Amino acid sequence: MVDLGQAQRSLARALGRARAGEDRELAQRVRENGEALAQMLAGLLKMTRVHAADNRAFDAPVAECARALAALVDLVGAVHLVAVDAQAFVNEMRLRAEGRPGIQELGAELRKHNVGGLVFHGALAPAQVRALVAAFARPAAEPAPRTALRERLQAEGLAVVELQGIFRFRTSEDPETGRVDAAGALERAGALAASAAAALAAGHAFHPLPLRRTVALLLEAGPLSPGLWDAWLTGPARGSHAVTVALHALLLGQAAGLPSAVQQDLGVAALVHDVGYASLGGGAALAGPDGLARHPGEGARVLLRQRGFSDSKLRRLRAVLEHHRGQADPRGAPSALGSILRIAEDYTAFERVHGQRVSRADVLGAMARAAGGEYHPALLQLAVNALGAYPPGTLLELADGRRARSAAPVRGRDTFATPLARLCDAATGVPSGDPLDLATGPAVRRALPG
Repeated sequence: MVDLGQAQRSLARALGRARAGEDRELAQRVRENGEALAQMLAGLLKMTRVHAADNRAFDAPVAECARALAALVDLVGAVHLVAVDAQAFVNEMRLRAEGRPGIQELGAELRKHNVGGLVFHGALAPAQVRALVAAFARPAAEPAPRTALRERLQAEGLAVVELQGIFRFRTSEDPETGRVDAAGALERAGALAASAAAALAAGHAFHPLPLRRTVALLLEAGPLSPGLWDAWLTGPARGSHAVTVALHALLLGQAAGLPSAVQQDLGVAALVHDVGYASLGGGAALAGPDGLARHPGEGARVLLRQRGFSDSKLRRLRAVLEHHRGQADPRGAPSALGSILRIAEDYTAFERVHGQRVSRADVLGAMARAAGGEYHPALLQLAVNALGAYPPGTLLELADGRRARSAAPVRGRDTFATPLARLCDAATGVPSGDPLDLATGPAVRRALPG
């Protein structure tokens, strides 16, 4: 009983630190060891220009690099070292590059092989650090340098080292206007969601940094942007379940007035909310009630592999764990993010399953009748207010006989029933052309299934 009491008090202190914002001691240790790792690794890569990797001059920095990596693995599990321009990050934490040329130059060293980041799924012995450095020291192989380097690391027995592509701060920006390319950001979100699910299914640790940055770009573009919803209507990656759920969740999170950082947590949780299915494996049973019941808990368990506590991690965990929990659930109502995620996913799923028989407005109306039991009534009302009488993607018959698809959420109180729309082919329903503002006509005759 004494041990149990001590364990409970220790957990309470840890959770208290998480609610306060972060575990400062953990953060400081991660930053210090991350800076040592990045500094030593960059220095070792530069040394290969004048020394062979087996030179005794490598002994001390190799040992320090191995020590820093082992400390990080013990603190956070999988270690994600990412270089972006002249900056570097370890597990979402920005490293202090000022006065540390090694950290500033790490990205340039990695980019020679088209690499932007390294994931260490375990510690490396000094001999393995030497092998890693020697592999990077060899000339980049064309036309696929990162693939060739990955094969080289596999041959050296370094399967615990995963190579990532190049990251940029504005990967989805239109270079001519400086504006965020909404369609590009959405497509990248879909690719990252698929990649994260595959990595988690393979037993790798969750890496939220790329997802969080992409969500930030979606928020910068604005959930009301027609470019996001037009992209969602076309293209398989953009129309994937994870991305459409994230888009609806971000729209609702913004309507609810959530702080920017919380909206980012919501978006990341939405992109990985079904990762529990990947962890459970395949099979018809997991596509039915058993998988539906098990995947939220399994998804939260998978995300727990990211060590340490923070507000962001706890919000993501609760949202994934509770995204199928109703307001009247005997276990208690879900968190705010869990409630938003449930509305976003159910709307997306119902539209996908029943959309050929009923309109999107009918789906939203059916959910409204379950407000207070299955869904948080205020949040569901916000969803109705944001999506409007003709939610994005609704097939419309106009008063002049033409057909169109609504192309954006509600822009204001006066346009609840007059969205932006794109005219579409009567036979295929595929939209094209510039958006048409239905507030200036023609009138909508009716909403159609499909």
